[in-house]
Amino acid sequence: MRKFIFTLGVAVMTALAPAGAIAQQTLEEATDSIKNVLEMAKKGDATAQNEVGGWYYRGRHVKQNYEEALQWWAKSAKQGNPQAIGNMGLCYRTGHGIAADSAKASQLYLRSIKAGNKTLLAQNVESARKGNVFSNMLVAACYRNGIGVGKDAAKAVPFLTVAAEKDCLPAQRELALILLNDKKAADAAVWFKKGAQAGDMMCTFYYGKMLLEGLGVKPDKKDGANYLLKAAEGGFPQAMYYVGNCYMTGDGLTKNAEQAVRWYKPAAGAGVANAQWALAQCYREGNGTPVNYDLATCWYAEAAAHGHARGFKNLITDSIPASPYVAYLHGMKAYMDKDFDTALKQFKIVEKAKVADGKVMEAAIFANSSYAGHNMKKGVKLLNDAARTNAQAMYLLGALYEAGKGVAKDMPKAVEYMTKAADMGYGAAECALADMYYEGRGVEQDYEKAVALYARADAQGQLNENAAKRYAACYEDGRGGLEVDKEKAAEILKAGRKSRVAELLRTL
Repeated sequence: MRKFIFTLGVAVMTALAPAGAIAQQTLEEATDSIKNVLEMAKKGDATAQNEVGGWYYRGRHVKQNYEEALQWWAKSAKQGNPQAIGNMGLCYRTGHGIAADSAKASQLYLRSIKAGNKTLLAQNVESARKGNVFSNMLVAACYRNGIGVGKDAAKAVPFLTVAAEKDCLPAQRELALILLNDKKAADAAVWFKKGAQAGDMMCTFYYGKMLLEGLGVKPDKKDGANYLLKAAEGGFPQAMYYVGNCYMTGDGLTKNAEQAVRWYKPAAGAGVANAQWALAQCYREGNGTPVNYDLATCWYAEAAAHGHARGFKNLITDSIPASPYVAYLHGMKAYMDKDFDTALKQFKIVEKAKVADGKVMEAAIFANSSYAGHNMKKGVKLLNDAARTNAQAMYLLGALYEAGKGVAKDMPKAVEYMTKAADMGYGAAECALADMYYEGRGVEQDYEKAVALYARADAQGQLNENAAKRYAACYEDGRGGLEVDKEKAAEILKAGRKSRVAELLRTL
């Protein structure tokens, strides 16, 4: 689990709720009362549970036991007791009863304050004024999110500044973002630069972008591109998109369309809408990659679902209405509606333009048993012609050889075609081949190879639903050289894996 570590002050701030009259008495004086509170706590009274937690934490009336204190507070917190929630935060902050985790402590403190623990907020405000980094970050978060106070980013700035000046990296990042949004670009650049020098990828991205655009700093395209490249190599998706642009335009980097596509792919796979659009354009135009209408449509569909719907409509109605690509789209829609004759006419236009996707879809029509002119032999011939350059054709031939449809069943040949298509980065083939290795179907079972292929498809945003389940299972069980990671497994399953192409075609 990732943890944002805030520097803690030397003095430990007490977040405990007042122990009450009972805690002030001696064991002899309050035996009956103590027993009564314990009985109430055991029966589920949240206030009593919080009280008992305090006894164990301080070592009053009972032997000090931080783990026991945390358990009682957890029971009370589960019922929404604000003080108990804050007290759990204290345990995470100090490492008493559980491993220290300042990020978890902050989350619990914010929950407690949101639930009405005004005392905890006041304590942190006082501690922040004394320079405590954790408290400054906490109070800033309260102002930024309107927790316990009115939402006011400007009031968060002084608290973030104190933490940032003490080299708190999250504070530098958050302060820079607020300043940038407040149109104080020069001030923002100072903190982004500091964060970048400390290795923060978001700061590295923003500082590189500002250098590239001359925003708040003297423009330096080469230096800006280098910062962006560093952030991209560090896995920051937006930086990958900008690096792609730098290669495509020659801004700060040597112009290279192939390199641009290389960076657009992972950015698009990570959900960057502009990268999805840029990659779709490259596939449609054959810029930096062979023309591929199938992949272009997949990425236009993703981009349209994430803010580029109007751009797509303008493209096909105003910019390229009579193009082979628009004919392909209309052919796909007709195919989806099972109007095969209309679809075939449209795909003939695509084939005439020497785009392999035309032959691939003609083959799909002839191979479809619902088509009146069904001709499997002709379909296979068209696929063989297209498979010289087209990954989708290779994938479809692999599927036919595995099923023995239109050709003699031949698993080695099926694996060969799937491998060729996967090597060309075709997501559907990567998933299919991964499934083969996962099951040991047609190949020797090899979870490591399966995981590698699933990971590639996932990075490209092309992991299908079935493949996602199996990839997640590998993380859940620690297969294929992976360490068990339930959170990663859940993340894979949660991500949307369904194609949006049909949705896009309905807009035509």
